[in-house]
Amino acid sequence: MLRPPNARGFKAIFVLPIMIALVAVALLGVIATPAAAGPAAPYFGAMVRVDQAPGYQGGQSSMAIGSDGVVYLAYSGWGGSTTGTDVFFTKSSNGRTWTVPLRVNDDAGGTAQTEPTLTLDLSNNIYIAWTDGRSGNNDVYFSKSTTGGASFSPNVRVNIDVTTNAQTEPSIAVDPVNQHLIHAVWTDTRTPANGPDIYYINSTDGGLSFNPPSVRVNTDATAAEQGAPAIAVAPDRSVHIVWRDPSNAAKGPDIYYVKSTNLGASWGTVVTVNRDTGNAAQVEPTLAVNATGAIFVAWTDSSFTGTGPDIAATVSTNGGASFPVAVKVNDDTGTVQQGQPTLAVNGDRAQLAWSDYRTGGPYPYAIYTSSYTGVSWSANVRVNGDTGTNFEANPAVGIDAAGDVVAAWTSWSVVTTFPVPIIQQGILASVRDVVAPIASAGSSATMDQGTAASFDGSGSADNLGIASASWDFGDGSTAMGLMDSHSYANPGLYTATLTVWDYSGNAATATRSVTVRDMDAPIPRGGGDRTADEGQALFFDGSASSDNVGVTSYLWDFGDGSNATTATTTHVYARAGTYTAKLTVKDAAGNTATTPFTVTIRPSGLLTYIEILGGTVGLLVILVGLLTWMLLGVRKRDREQVHRPASGGHPIPPPPTDADPLDMGLPPRGP
Repeated sequence: MLRPPNARGFKAIFVLPIMIALVAVALLGVIATPAAAGPAAPYFGAMVRVDQAPGYQGGQSSMAIGSDGVVYLAYSGWGGSTTGTDVFFTKSSNGRTWTVPLRVNDDAGGTAQTEPTLTLDLSNNIYIAWTDGRSGNNDVYFSKSTTGGASFSPNVRVNIDVTTNAQTEPSIAVDPVNQHLIHAVWTDTRTPANGPDIYYINSTDGGLSFNPPSVRVNTDATAAEQGAPAIAVAPDRSVHIVWRDPSNAAKGPDIYYVKSTNLGASWGTVVTVNRDTGNAAQVEPTLAVNATGAIFVAWTDSSFTGTGPDIAATVSTNGGASFPVAVKVNDDTGTVQQGQPTLAVNGDRAQLAWSDYRTGGPYPYAIYTSSYTGVSWSANVRVNGDTGTNFEANPAVGIDAAGDVVAAWTSWSVVTTFPVPIIQQGILASVRDVVAPIASAGSSATMDQGTAASFDGSGSADNLGIASASWDFGDGSTAMGLMDSHSYANPGLYTATLTVWDYSGNAATATRSVTVRDMDAPIPRGGGDRTADEGQALFFDGSASSDNVGVTSYLWDFGDGSNATTATTTHVYARAGTYTAKLTVKDAAGNTATTPFTVTIRPSGLLTYIEILGGTVGLLVILVGLLTWMLLGVRKRDREQVHRPASGGHPIPPPPTDADPLDMGLPPRGP
């Protein structure tokens, strides 16, 4: 966990040079170094401002990520002229949006509260300790929240057995089994003859009170100035403390370590963590213990030849019995300085962040980070994405169960230089999301050609949020956003592709099959009015008919009861007249179109003559038959009159006449 320097040292060592440099750069009008090309995903996303009213001008942040994935953060910020500098709490579910800060210290005065340190228990209850000046001397105060940060308990003084001199640089840890057992360490000046020392105390009632007496952890009898303590509890409930210790004057400041195996009741032998043999300075230690019990210690180290102050780290896998030779974590090869390391663990993962001078330019400090792979530390990644207009320092870092990394830090920038320089201070944060999103394009769909249909990708998800999305509809058209509407000009089968990105550049795609029904009717061609003679064969050609997809069938209706189903055909009208014919064409989707046309059939001349002649002959036959019938009837009547007897009984002989050919008898037969 990050151990920010004490208020006096912080101002004298770091803030004042930054202010002078910022003003000088602004006055000289130095142009910022242009931004480098965009990094490959996953990268740290856009920086966001964390501190806001009522707690602004923030700094000295401390962070932890809970098992619920929420980022919990405490910082020191300006609460206004009445209360001065206070400790504030805020949290975020995604590292980008933060809750309105809540003031943690409950004093009514204007004294300063600084150097907050935050930790969580397994239920994500929040524990915060800080340096507090309300009594006239710097003391360590404590408060906790069991409401997710909605409220905090009344403040409790941790160093209850001493009220003189100064107690600063607190660090706290909670037992993994009994959340009522809270461990605390700090730097204490109660014994001037020994100089600042490291003291320990615990609470067994969840922070309602702390159990005196506090115990001096460092065992030297010198007046050396010990400081910058950090504390952590392992899964086996052993308690581990590291600090900066210059008690061996021949070696310079070193990193010391001690362990308790009985819940803080007593402490083992103090050992030196760094293994160098020279007198180079090792300072600013940070400590964390992961789920497997591996003990991570990192610090700022000046022992590496030719590279200036660097970040060193070591990992003990035997419960602190020994620490391997430290490795240099920062991978630059220059002589620029690195400092202010901070560690975080989650499960078997570990993350280290620090302030780094390698970027150079007018604003050289930036925030870098590295992940522990189980064997070594990964290539360094720059966190802040600004264009070199701010000084970035005092980082805090957290890592969640998935490996997502959240970093927060203090940023200084010049607002204006005239009439007087104004320097703005605030807390920025950025997230590196290593988990790719899940894209959801929806189920397959069937729609009509030319009809707008909705495309909904709102079922897509990401553990930290979807940043952007785009649709490729498969017909050359695209759209931005998770939701849109689109119509297809042409029928067919399309694949619509949804691509979603998270805030770290991770991408995912999903597809949706879209069937577009053909709604365009075909166009029949091949009709047209025509005239022909009776009995003349006519040729009909509908092959020029067209469709956006294709014509699949033809139907000719000739208007005389006859039809044909081929694209081309011939037809003979049996009789003259005017006929209404039609051509109907159909496509594969069942769309049809019909064009009517008129066929005029003229009578043929020869046929007319034949028909007239036939009619005349028929009429003559009828007349001849009629005359014959009449003649036969006259003869019959005449015969009847010849053979009728007279009134006297004797027949009257017929008058003599010429022989009638019709009455000629046949020749008599021979004997």
